Amino acid sequence: MAERPWKRRRFYVHGIQRKYLLLSLVPLIISSFLIIFLLFIPLDLMVLFRGSPAERDAALDQVRALGVRVWPAIFLAMVISAILSIFVTHKFAGPIYRFEETVRRMADGDFSVKVTLREGDDLRELEGLMNQVLTNVGATIAALREREGALAGKLEALLKMVKGGQVGQEELLAALDEIVGQQKGTREILARFQTRVGG
Repeated sequence: MAERPWKRRRFYVHGIQRKYLLLSLVPLIISSFLIIFLLFIPLDLMVLFRGSPAERDAALDQVRALGVRVWPAIFLAMVISAILSIFVTHKFAGPIYRFEETVRRMADGDFSVKVTLREGDDLRELEGLMNQVLTNVGATIAALREREGALAGKLEALLKMVKGGQVGQEELLAALDEIVGQQKGTREILARFQTRVGG
């Protein structure tokens, strides 16, 4: 049986997960404070100023019993929300991490890499596009290297012929035409790319 290319070793792999963890916990924390201020404090105040001391004690016990049931549920919801946010965000934080690693290698000049995502990861469409870019740029670099090698060989042969005095004008013009043709082919390859130099 083939081993999966990426094993899940860590669930917290990218800083973006912290953002979504906070986005899921902050509403729960705010809701908890709203429950305190809108439910429990008014109930406590209402109970304190009504009825006999025995009735107040009984009502306060009921309010506190309600709190004992509500607070663990709220705390459990926060824990579940935090865990789920880490697991859910892992589906796109892992791919973002792998894209960053691939782009770093591209910045270092390595276009032989491929992005490989796990089954069920998000951003699968971006994986295909990134791999298409890598394939196209890699093929272009290979074509340019091939042309550069051919040009270097022709120039070296021409230089030897000129130094040896073995070249006539027609041979020289034919060799130069061939070199210019190679250079035009290189220009056509590069014309597919738009670049911006500087800021």
